[in-house]
Amino acid sequence: MPDYRFFLLIAVASLILVGSRCTPTPVEPVLPVAPEPSTLSGEGEDLVGTKFVAYTNRAQGYTILRPDNWYWRHYISSEIGDRNPTVVDYFMTDPEPLPGLGSEHLGQIVIEVSARPLSDYAAAVADLAHTEATVAGQPTSRYQGRRSNKVGESELVVEYHFSYHDKTIRLRLTAPVAAGSAEDIFETVVASFKFVP
Repeated sequence: MPDYRFFLLIAVASLILVGSRCTPTPVEPVLPVAPEPSTLSGEGEDLVGTKFVAYTNRAQGYTILRPDNWYWRHYISSEIGDRNPTVVDYFMTDPEPLPGLGSEHLGQIVIEVSARPLSDYAAAVADLAHTEATVAGQPTSRYQGRRSNKVGESELVVEYHFSYHDKTIRLRLTAPVAAGSAEDIFETVVASFKFVP
């Protein structure tokens, strides 16, 4: 019968020799990292009689609060195509179903990002009152007034125009004058507009 003590002695010696070469490395404790807030201030709250949710347009690098129960749609340049070739991005929202591209009315609230210079839009807002404003820290021109649509109804028009990183950004409201809360909702969207990395 073999002597197991000899094999046991060799195994213990091997463990001692191997263990002496392994020096323990201190391990830094891994602390949980608090996630960055995924919500904007006001998200889910009843602001101006409407609940809002955050919407991020990663393609154009901005985030807004949008009315929660409104219809909305985001179009990128490949979807816009020849309908408006200088526009690279549309976000639109409306309390009624959206008619889609090609319609004169895209939605009550539209955010347009284009490659056109600001001066190209001067004629489109010449009949509106002009003031200076700030959106997302950018100097902005604000235009407001009333116009008649194709069927003769009076509409409130409010537009914010500014340039950012060689793009022109227009935030527009076109709403029936009777829709009194539309301007408050739009101004909440504008106030929430922020650029994100």
